[in-house]
Amino acid sequence: MAARIRAISANAALGVASVVLALAVAEVVVRLVAPQQLVTLRPDIWQPLDSVGWRFRPNVHASYSTGERRVHIVTDSSGFRTSMAGRPLGRRRILLIGDSFMAAVQVEYEASLAGLLEARLPSVLGYPVEIWNSGQVAWDPPQYYLQEQQSLRRSRFDLIVVSLYLGNDIVTRWPASIRPRQPEVVHRLRLPRRLSKRELVDALLYPLNDYLEVHSELFILLKTRMQSALMRLGLTARYFPSEFLRSDSTSSGWHVTTEICEAMASTAHRYRVPVVFVLVPTPFQTHRAVFGSYARAFKIDPASVDLDQPTRLMGDSLRAHGLLTLNALPGFRAAADSGAQLYGHVDPHLSPAGHDILERLVEPTVAGILRAARQDGSQASGPEE
Repeated sequence: MAARIRAISANAALGVASVVLALAVAEVVVRLVAPQQLVTLRPDIWQPLDSVGWRFRPNVHASYSTGERRVHIVTDSSGFRTSMAGRPLGRRRILLIGDSFMAAVQVEYEASLAGLLEARLPSVLGYPVEIWNSGQVAWDPPQYYLQEQQSLRRSRFDLIVVSLYLGNDIVTRWPASIRPRQPEVVHRLRLPRRLSKRELVDALLYPLNDYLEVHSELFILLKTRMQSALMRLGLTARYFPSEFLRSDSTSSGWHVTTEICEAMASTAHRYRVPVVFVLVPTPFQTHRAVFGSYARAFKIDPASVDLDQPTRLMGDSLRAHGLLTLNALPGFRAAADSGAQLYGHVDPHLSPAGHDILERLVEPTVAGILRAARQDGSQASGPEE
């Protein structure tokens, strides 16, 4: 009996060693043949902050990766992202407000909407323009409103551009402030408190995922290739927003989000600053094949979905309140149909091509507003009494 146990143990050890060796060889092969970009977990780049919850730390000079590529993160004294050379002095000043699609930590600053506007507007207008990019990872409209108030009290602006990402910016609550915390959650390995799928994922699988994303290029490759299967198993952070379901057309979110945007426009009006709201589409609105994979993975009946619903309902609601609104969806779909990959392969935020298309859609309106303001001789200043 003892000899049999020793034999089984030896075979098990040999099997484990073989698997470990095979994974090690596969890791080396991937790094040589198909290198992947490892994810960087850097909570030191952000700081918890009262009222708005969190923001980039001021005066950051760091490199960072979400899995697409390694980029430089540089911020000014306000925690706003800038280029490596800093923000150029300009004759006009634009405040850009939004979430991770504007923070754009997946691309270099120069390839983001903010950097492209900063680079291209001078040739259109004939003078330099400052872009103050207050975009922050995981923010939503209540934080946009708080940021606008803080920025207008501290500085003069000639235009505010607000990005609304239709994948998660439709909110049903409007809190007066957000408690301080870190936006980047790092899961710690622990013993499960109970035997449930969610608890096992939180206690074991998420920590393992976080570790492997940082250390294994083989894992990044496999995770990218198996995204649909992981969605079916509920082992991914990706989800399908309810705002696209026809049954959600009467949600209070459309009204609450419009109220916040209307308050932002009203606040800006007191400072004599125009505001434009940009509706940024999701990957599954833009790329038809992506929606197909989501529908299969989450077992969604395509008949229950209206991919234009958030764009239509949010756009109609904003325009009904007299708010200047740009819809980027038609331009994105046209670019996608021509073969452009507008979102990342590992991280579903905008790719450099996506930011380029967005800038080309936004630039004419931005330039037109700044030209009109100059011809009128008007200039933003303090609030009206």
